[in-house]
Amino acid sequence: MKKILYLFMLLVTVVAMSSCHGVEPNAGEEAVLVYKPWFVGSEGVDPEPVKTGLTWCAFSTESVIYKIIPEKHQVNIEDLMSTENTPLDCHSVIITKIKEGKSPILHQNYGVDWFDTNLFNYYSNRVRDYFSQYSPFDLMSNREILNNIDTKITKEMRDFVAQLSKDKEFPVEIVQVTVGKAIPNKEQLDEMNRTAKEVQAKQTEQRRAEAQKARGEAERQRAIADKAYMKEMNLSTEQFIQLKAWDVIEKKQGASIDVLFDGSSNKMWNIRR
Repeated sequence: MKKILYLFMLLVTVVAMSSCHGVEPNAGEEAVLVYKPWFVGSEGVDPEPVKTGLTWCAFSTESVIYKIIPEKHQVNIEDLMSTENTPLDCHSVIITKIKEGKSPILHQNYGVDWFDTNLFNYYSNRVRDYFSQYSPFDLMSNREILNNIDTKITKEMRDFVAQLSKDKEFPVEIVQVTVGKAIPNKEQLDEMNRTAKEVQAKQTEQRRAEAQKARGEAERQRAIADKAYMKEMNLSTEQFIQLKAWDVIEKKQGASIDVLFDGSSNKMWNIRR
């Protein structure tokens, strides 16, 4: 009899241990317990969150972890239209904070995807609306205007949360909104790169033409100066060529150069030995 009782108690212990699980949130987190009993008991959300420490609960009970410290939500919005109908992209950040001890209320009223379901669309629409009021230049470089947009959207998001709470409590604080500088979307960037290459090629061609023109003008001016010198010094062509030979020799110091003259044709050659 004692042996049967012992086996029965052991079986009860094993079943009890196998039908439970532990919930242990980390610092800065709360766990919401959602009861889903298999046989007896009431379903629903436990109004008291599990904070730091280990809590044991029935195997059928689910737990959902919520951060109660400020949390960043990265929001990328594409094809925002400016006043010039130029499509721009924007990488922005909205920081929220769930009120401590109220994660069960948030879960009960708005669920796990509370941000995407209730805040994302409203926030995106506010950003689109403000971007449509400014030029691409201001949205890409004017920090004062972007700061002004940040301030206005932060206030509007807080007002929106307050409006939601009038129907069902929305225990979330809007800590900060930061709208990053707008950037051209991929199509615009590709077009800008093509335009930049075309402008660069045109400028290079223009500089090349200007350099050739400058060299031609320099040679023409040098020829005019040579003729004026010959006239002033009353030199013949042969005498002028001989004089130029010494200029060549002077500029080729350290080089083995012979200057040959053909008196009959007034020609000169530089010969490197």
